[in-house]
Amino acid sequence: MKKILLLILAAAGLLYISCKKTGHEHDGPGEVYGKWKLTEAMQDPGDGSGRYKKVTGEAKYLVLSKSADNAGKFEGDALPDLFSFRILDSVKMEVSSNTYKTPLIYYYKVSAKSLQLNPPCFEGCGYRFVRE
Repeated sequence: MKKILLLILAAAGLLYISCKKTGHEHDGPGEVYGKWKLTEAMQDPGDGSGRYKKVTGEAKYLVLSKSADNAGKFEGDALPDLFSFRILDSVKMEVSSNTYKTPLIYYYKVSAKSLQLNPPCFEGCGYRFVRE
């Protein structure tokens, strides 16, 4: 009887260990394309004290869509100066804006639920979004 119970417990333990964990399906890697709501922004004054702060007021959105020439397009009112982008690798994108004649390199971090964009700044700066 003890051997049978031990075998059942061993089999249950193996099944438990070998099963894929669930509940984190939406926390893995994601795509930048889609509709994003701006939730936090950071502007460091130059002394290292900058922290992300919740955005208040009317909701602002950023829509990243694919275009035919393997580039992407910015739409929405969250970052109205930006109009196109090209993914360079898993952390950098080349961004074109109305302000600068040459494209800028933005760092990004994306998951299934969130997007963080960090433009090139002398001081720290950035934007955080959640997927809509």
